[in-house]
Amino acid sequence: MRNHAAWWRACLATLLIVYGNGAYSVAAGAEPQAAQAGPGFRVHVLVPHMSPAWFLNRSRLLLQDGHPAEAHQLAHAALALYPLSTELRLGAAFAAMQSGHCQFVGDYLAPLRSQPLSSDQQHRAEMVRMACGDRWRWEALIGMDAGYRPSLVDRQRDVTMPLQPGSQLHDLCVRLVPICNPGQPLVSRGQRESGIDLWNSLTVRALYRADADWDYDLDGILFQRRPSRPGFTGNGVILRAAAASRQTARWQVRIGGETGLSQFHQGRAELAVSQTHQRADVGVSFRHSAERHSRLGASHLKVRSRWLELARIRYDYSLTTAVTRRLTMSFGGAYERTRQSGAGQLPGSRTRETGVGLHWTGDRFAAHLTHRRRHEIFRDRLFFLAAPHRARTRTTNLDLMTGDAFQWMNLKVVLSFEY
Repeated sequence: MRNHAAWWRACLATLLIVYGNGAYSVAAGAEPQAAQAGPGFRVHVLVPHMSPAWFLNRSRLLLQDGHPAEAHQLAHAALALYPLSTELRLGAAFAAMQSGHCQFVGDYLAPLRSQPLSSDQQHRAEMVRMACGDRWRWEALIGMDAGYRPSLVDRQRDVTMPLQPGSQLHDLCVRLVPICNPGQPLVSRGQRESGIDLWNSLTVRALYRADADWDYDLDGILFQRRPSRPGFTGNGVILRAAAASRQTARWQVRIGGETGLSQFHQGRAELAVSQTHQRADVGVSFRHSAERHSRLGASHLKVRSRWLELARIRYDYSLTTAVTRRLTMSFGGAYERTRQSGAGQLPGSRTRETGVGLHWTGDRFAAHLTHRRRHEIFRDRLFFLAAPHRARTRTTNLDLMTGDAFQWMNLKVVLSFEY
């Protein structure tokens, strides 16, 4: 009786192995719905319970056995069952590349451009594109920003300057008492400069992705400001370049630079500002774990115009950690050193900045809430103050934006509030 039971279990195991190999061969060589087993004979194979992982594993085995065409057919059939699977699309693109059908790679990877991908998934997609000769990628981005600004020139309409004893202007008023009262503040009345800002921008981007240690980006940006009030228009052009190292499991380096030319009007022709700027930056990102990463960066900015010459060095650090699957929290700090000269008579300064942020991402909408504190110490005194002053600023920002709801038309809408 025991020998009979052992014999029966052996036969059952043999049948399962044969059936498994047969189902594997049929599914690997044809579509999951049906396969030709011989002349005039059709075998129907139903796969309602086969997961994307099953198809990926079978495709991998076929590639290892030297059957890339069959692996591509199987992955293509699997996408009909799971069209939203990112891993299946990456697997199908890799199998198409291995089988010499690069003409299908673009169709497999195109839907992934509007989806959030991990660094590993991005690397695999770029590797397939590079292997198929698509090292250059071109993008055109059109942007439009509109919003109310209390002052289009970023200054108060009416400026009140209390003259401190010992300041240059107070000493001048003491000597010119008949025309200047040192005990009264000076008030400068300005015209109304508030209005609606409308910014339009066009960015042409070239991305070079080769099978090397670095990726390169080149951006050309044209922007234009059209406010509701006449006489406050602005326009400019920016050329930007960046290089990023291949992201490893632990860190990534990014180096960038830009140069630009812009012109802004401030209500009167004699107040028009034409300026050039150059900027260079370097940053290192560290991945401490799957839920926590940080970034350390440094940048140098130079601005030249007939009113102002500015040089600024900035060092910043930020730490981002995941609280839940949809909610992340960030902490950051920065240090700036600024040197200014020119007709504007603005002193240089040293600045410390701290901030905290909450970032929530939903299926259709996302929200970012940030709060920053800025403490600025000026190196020289203003002409109406007796000593260098300090400025403390608190800024709160709330950004509401669309999620994946409009990705089918590559549209993102952002509503920003700042206090």
